[in-house]
Amino acid sequence: MKILKPLVLAVMMPIVITPATLGNLAQAQESITLTTDDLQRMAIIFAPVQAVADSDGDRVPATVITPPDVSGTLNAMFEGQLQSWHVETGAEVSAGQLLATLRSEDLLAAQQIFMDAAIAQSHADAALARDQRLFDEGIISEQRLQVSNRDRQLTAVAESSARRRLVSAGFDTNDLNQLKSGNITLGQYQIRAPRAGIITQRLVQAGAKVSDGDALLAMRDDNQLWISARIPARLTVSLRTGSSLTMADSAATITLRQLDRQIDSASQTVGILAEFDAGSDAAVLPGQILTLILPPAERGVRVPADAVVHAGEETTVYVRNSNGAEARVLQLTPSGRHYISTEGLRAGEEVVVQGAAVLKGIQMGLGGTE
Repeated sequence: MKILKPLVLAVMMPIVITPATLGNLAQAQESITLTTDDLQRMAIIFAPVQAVADSDGDRVPATVITPPDVSGTLNAMFEGQLQSWHVETGAEVSAGQLLATLRSEDLLAAQQIFMDAAIAQSHADAALARDQRLFDEGIISEQRLQVSNRDRQLTAVAESSARRRLVSAGFDTNDLNQLKSGNITLGQYQIRAPRAGIITQRLVQAGAKVSDGDALLAMRDDNQLWISARIPARLTVSLRTGSSLTMADSAATITLRQLDRQIDSASQTVGILAEFDAGSDAAVLPGQILTLILPPAERGVRVPADAVVHAGEETTVYVRNSNGAEARVLQLTPSGRHYISTEGLRAGEEVVVQGAAVLKGIQMGLGGTE
């Protein structure tokens, strides 16, 4: 026992209290009398708590994206070689503006199929008109007229299919008429803007080989940008479609537009999509990583993490009173870097933000000098 006593005293030496403070331990563990000297000696610092603000919520990374219902890339519809670009990155373009030219043997074949189908349909139209006239004059049978009508229908289907293949690649009615008349360069694919917007990135160098479906460039239109994020499922309780969200270190505001209703089993996260409010996305670019601030789960007062002492499941905060400090056991909800207290603490009350562990030791009857 004589050997153990010095060891115990050595461990307890960092906590030093006055006789007045020791006397209070016998009165009640919920209240601790502290003099000015005690506060200085034990480096106890108080700070007022504030009402919860939107910036007190949890923070998660988010990626800036183009509107999800509008494709952000323009893809090649034929295999070939990109011959030249006609726009620079950052250029504002109008709908139908020429962006690039591609040389393609696949396109040449598709154009030939269309022209053959158009010629076959023209012949079938003429044959049907002739046979209809002959049938009306009683020269040919109805069966012969039916054969001509069926042939005309088959050629119309073939022409429509070949036409759709070219239209999907950006050929308009004028282009197709020019193709029929032979006033267009065969095998040359002109890539045009499907809508007005801004070219954000050219993805292929001039002279490069491209395959059917390869992305050639990225563009954004005049619509507001969006963000995409995955957030822990436990944080979705306070989220609703239409909720207003904020970004860290930015005045930008966004509105929640989509909240997935299925949790990813591997990450236990939920996907969300939100749209920047009008005029809020001027300083961001697609692909940029931002920090999204989620709304606090509850409203009340914000309690700094340094003010909270944990003992099992119990959380204690030390609040200034006229004699020093009183211990309050509170039900706290984690929120970002802080905690939220919905009752038992008012905005403006001062809590210990440095030295709370020392007060916990005093409250438990530890420490002291002889």
